[in-house]
Amino acid sequence: MPNATETLDTYWDGKLPVDVKKIASSMGIRVVPSTGISESGVIQISNGSPVIKYNTTEASVRQRFTIAHEIGHFALGHLEGASKMFRDPASNFSSGANKPEEREANVFAARLLMPAKVVRYAVNEKKIRSIERLAEIFGVSQVAMKYRLINLGILSG
Repeated sequence: MPNATETLDTYWDGKLPVDVKKIASSMGIRVVPSTGISESGVIQISNGSPVIKYNTTEASVRQRFTIAHEIGHFALGHLEGASKMFRDPASNFSSGANKPEEREANVFAARLLMPAKVVRYAVNEKKIRSIERLAEIFGVSQVAMKYRLINLGILSG
């Protein structure tokens, strides 16, 4: 099972923000926008192939994180023996997700969207210190960027 770094090494073109739809497609996962789901996203096996549906009514940074989260479920093998995995709606979102698979998929998503060496390069070499600016560059929410900076030891919690 590839981790986020291996997934980036295999499928990422090196451009920011990371194109999660392109990565999913390269992995053989179909990505389908949807307004008819109550969750932020879902990955399921349909006709033998993985399909991610994501909620287009949510903010674009949330949509990107959701797609990355669902890629995480796929890459981490969470679908084995399961027909689908859901990402909670934003109203239920908590960084302390209860199920281990959800926490693992969130960590995978953060690592996929905000690769450690690229974040460190932006902060240390390019001297970008604004969370707002970093979030914009990486196409993530300011909250996600703040957590990533804390988890990388760049920012104190």
